Amino acid sequence: MCGRYSRGQKDLFYVEPLMTDASDPRFNGHAEIFRPSWNVSPGTRQPIIGPNGPRLEVWGYRPAWAIARKIPMMINARLDKAMASTWKALFKSGRVLVPADGWYEWLPAAGKKQPYYIQANSGPPVYFAGLSSVRSDASPTDAGTVFGFVIVTAPAESGMLDVHDRRPLVLTLEEARVWLDPTTTLEEALHLANNAGKSSDDFHWHQVTPEVNRTGHDNPAFNDPIAPDAATEK
Repeated sequence: MCGRYSRGQKDLFYVEPLMTDASDPRFNGHAEIFRPSWNVSPGTRQPIIGPNGPRLEVWGYRPAWAIARKIPMMINARLDKAMASTWKALFKSGRVLVPADGWYEWLPAAGKKQPYYIQANSGPPVYFAGLSSVRSDASPTDAGTVFGFVIVTAPAESGMLDVHDRRPLVLTLEEARVWLDPTTTLEEALHLANNAGKSSDDFHWHQVTPEVNRTGHDNPAFNDPIAPDAATEK
């Protein structure tokens, strides 16, 4: 799963690789919304990239029906549940990109949870496949409703199983462009997602400070590796 990620670059670092035309009005400007954060947490407003360019949305989704069923805010969408009623419409017409440098996962260690930072071997940026529930007719009229984005997750294969059994669906640059294209059909989007080019072998990870466990704390050092002994002493 993905419950925390890092996005430490600013300006249009994450947007420029997607641009095929420097004068494209969809991607010009909006640099101010890319405020660096090394501890992005659910429930906060974060930049995503949609077909019409970058915008801010809350990380999370909780419609009225979820409140009635006492379902907490959802932050991820499983790829294998894409055809479920909760997600099908969003996979069809709510596709967005969530820009990042990497993400965090936790493993038990000495009775505590030890965070690991996972990043692409090629370095940032990485693009998570995302889904946005924000619509002109989706007004949060009920207390507790949340209309924002979620991150699509897929099974973690190969050695990444040592860290967690699921991971964000990370797209290559070309896949990201196709995912974002509104002319891409639901069937094409699902085929792309199920055959995405980034495998678990394209990533590496290391232990990081348990300070990242606390939401609201933010520091570039949260991405830095620490010695295993230092982790268990915290």
